[in-house]
Amino acid sequence: MAVAASQLFKWVLLVAASASLLARADLRYDFYNTSCPGVEKLVRDELALKFAADVTLPAGLLRLHFHDCFVRGCDASIMLKSHNGTAEQDADPNSTVRGYEAIEDIKAKVEAACPLVVSCADIIAMAARDAVNFSQGPLYQVETGRRDGNVSLKEEALQFLPPSDGNVTVLTEYFAVQNLTMKDMVVLSGAHTLGIAHCPSFSKRLYNYTGAGDQDPSLDAAYAKNLATVCTPENVASVQPLDPMSPKTFDQGYYQSVYNHQALLVSDAALLNDSLTGAYVQLMNNASSLDTFFADFAVAMINMGRAGVRTGTDGEIRATCAIYVD
Repeated sequence: MAVAASQLFKWVLLVAASASLLARADLRYDFYNTSCPGVEKLVRDELALKFAADVTLPAGLLRLHFHDCFVRGCDASIMLKSHNGTAEQDADPNSTVRGYEAIEDIKAKVEAACPLVVSCADIIAMAARDAVNFSQGPLYQVETGRRDGNVSLKEEALQFLPPSDGNVTVLTEYFAVQNLTMKDMVVLSGAHTLGIAHCPSFSKRLYNYTGAGDQDPSLDAAYAKNLATVCTPENVASVQPLDPMSPKTFDQGYYQSVYNHQALLVSDAALLNDSLTGAYVQLMNNASSLDTFFADFAVAMINMGRAGVRTGTDGEIRATCAIYVD
């Protein structure tokens, strides 16, 4: 989808910014202090057990939060299902999203303690924060008070989720729709310090970058050779870590990988092609500590968590997250 200077994105940006400013006032820290005291500890304790059993789950839950917030805002609409294949989950960009069952399990525990009080959207936001922290990343406070949406559309996921082959201009516009800045974009890209990508999402860079059977010249040659041994042209099932340096630890290894031309996705490699985002990549590559990245990431996550939220009487609190909408 071509979005540069599109009238649609400009209009959506104005609407989203206005809605975000109104809803943000209703989000606050410790929203459930009275109505469901201890809910954040409950969520954290349940996740600790799940993370111990599945070390790949933190990356999945972090990605789940991103993909939820970029479509209709952070309203748990990604949890909704469709019998007809028309929900957000059915869109190609969400085909490898995981963590739905974990959120549903935690929701059941929360419902047992506080029926119809805590939204699925807030549980997803808490889970993303805990996923980061359990992976040795920062522990930041999460604003709560979100309510859940009851609409989930495949076409909106296709329209609003940032493309993995986008350049900085395109990515910045997608983030702007969510009232997020270019700095938010380059900082939140650092979430790719966790997780994996399937071969088809980057194999074009290895075998047919311009359509002439060539390789992306910006890829480090030795790194590309290693990728090609795993991701052969016919291999669609294999995966590679987004951060080859420290794929299970939340750190600045992602930026070091990008700086050394060892980024898997075109959208990650593109950060070096812009003076502003490239400067941040270089800053993180050279940083002697994680303090700046951790502080920036916490701020960016809080900003993203405000995207298009439903609060007050808007939306609903439902007993289960994964219901069918048709």
